[in-house]
Order: sequence, then C-alpha cells, then structure tokens
Amino acid sequence: MQDTKGKKHRSSFNINIYIPYIILVCLILVMNLNQPGLVNFRWLNRQADSWVTLALVGIGQTLVFMIGGTDLSVGGIICFTNCLAAVYMPESVPGMIAISIGVIVLGTLAGAFNGFIIVKFNLQPFIATLATWAIWYGAALCLLSTDGGKVPLAFSEFFIRSFQNLGGLRVSMLILIALIVIGIFFKASSLGIAIRAIGGNEKGAYFGGINVTLSKIKVYAISGMLAGMSGLFRTAQANSGSPTAGNDFILLSCASAVIGGCSSTTGHFSFAGAIAGAAIMRLLTSLMVSAGVSSYMTSVFQGLILIVTVIVNSLGDIMREKKKMEVSPK
Repeated sequence: MQDTKGKKHRSSFNINIYIPYIILVCLILVMNLNQPGLVNFRWLNRQADSWVTLALVGIGQTLVFMIGGTDLSVGGIICFTNCLAAVYMPESVPGMIAISIGVIVLGTLAGAFNGFIIVKFNLQPFIATLATWAIWYGAALCLLSTDGGKVPLAFSEFFIRSFQNLGGLRVSMLILIALIVIGIFFKASSLGIAIRAIGGNEKGAYFGGINVTLSKIKVYAISGMLAGMSGLFRTAQANSGSPTAGNDFILLSCASAVIGGCSSTTGHFSFAGAIAGAAIMRLLTSLMVSAGVSSYMTSVFQGLILIVTVIVNSLGDIMREKKKMEVSPK
C-alpha cells in the first residue's frame, strides 16, 4: 500500500516546473564567474528594465498557449503602441496618463478582437493573429516609417526611476514582483481554472459549465493588454518609437512561455515561470553578445533554444503519460 502511494507521489512530481528557475540561477552564476562581482542588487535592478518588456508578453503568450492558441499579433501591437506613444505623448501629466491608458485599452481591444474572430469564425489562431500582426505592423509604419518620435523626459524618468523608500527598487522590478503576486491569485481565479480546464479538455470544460467562448476572448484580451503595456514600457526606455520594435517579441515571447514551463497537458502555468523564461532569454542574448556572437547567429541560437525546449517538454509529457499508465489499475 505504501509503495503504491509512493509511486503515485513520484508520478505527480513535475520537474519541469523547477527547470526555468534552475537554468536562471545557473546563467546568473556563469555571468558572475565571467565577471566577478557583476551580479549584485544594482545589477538585478538594471536587468529588470530589459526583462519586464518581454515578461509582460511572455505571460500573455503563456495564457494563450494554455488554451491551445498562439498570438503572433503581440509583435504588431508592440510596434503600433510604441509608435503611437512616441508620436502623440504630450508634455502634461494628465495627457501622459490619458495616452498611457488609451494605449493599454487599445492593446486590450486588439487582443479581444483576435479572440472574437478566432472563436466566432473558428479560425486557426496562427493565421488569424498573423493577419492582425500585419495590420498593426502596417499601422505602425504609417505612424513612423523609420525610428523617430520623442516622449517627454518626465515620462521616461518615471519608468526608470528607483524608489529609495522601497529599498531602491526600480519601477520595472516592482512590476515584476507585482506580476508574480498577481499570478498566484490569477491561477486560483475562475478564469485561471477555466484556462486549465480548456487546455486539458475543451469539450469537457464546455460540458462542465465553463463559458469557453468568453474565456478564450478574455485570454486574448489579456495578451493584447500586456502587449500594449510592453509597447508603452519600450517607449519610455528608448525615449522614441520604432516601427519594428516588436518584431523580435514574437519568437521571444513564445520562447519565454515554453521555457517558463507552461503545459496544457499537465495544466501547469505560472507568471513567475514566464518571467524566468523572459530573464533566461535576455541573459542568453547578453552572454552571446559579450562572447562576440553576431546578431544573426543570436537569432539562430534563439530558434534552436526554442526547438530544444519544446522537444524536452514534449518528451517530459510522454514520460508522465507512461508513468500514469504504469500506476493505473488494469
């Protein structure tokens, strides 16, 4: 009897949950070995600025993956919201707040539109979001054909400032911490439960009383909202707009979600995992640049990392299914 319980306990243990954190710690240790004394609180605080833009879309992509979808439009939404904010951001504080809220709302509506056309017209998520990516990317080019625009210094300074009364934490680090906390509650929310149910068995979720259509639209709306926030952050950090600012985020957001350990098969996802995945991708890029690897080869390595991670996760799912069959009564 005890042996059976032990087998069940071992079969329920999912090592994939901890892999992103192990990899992240190893990468940080490697960077510190290459440059002793590099890794400290100030370094982590600065790194958060580059992590947060990718972490936001990585979380959105994680949720979309969990319902069996894909959101390629995040790249176009980032391009457009970045250019929109760079061109129209006013000097006044009320104006900055209004434009910032407008950008986030626009991203949310763009995501909701993705979800609506996918569920109402039974479109393939890949094709639908590829089309909307093209729309938003084209709209970004209409605003700015080349890099340009400028935002008020006060707007940029707010997003890169440090709060001394909070231990010197930067806005980006505070947002990452807030996302981790929000993720814990989100997973236990009705939408979080619906997401896991839909990913595991969509028909079962429907017959179980879950509004699958509305849940999917909400997920895509959240993904769009986070992409809009990422575009806004990018505007503040670069102090300008670029019509190609979000194109790299398509691959990187997918990699962040997969490396973060999300799996519709096991029903596991976490905001913290997606953040760890984003941090890993950023640190790997930094390591390759410091090693003298060209930007072209960096893209090659990023693609290879994504493929390897998908294969490893797939093999892990296969092994878990085999273990379940072994422990289940015949």
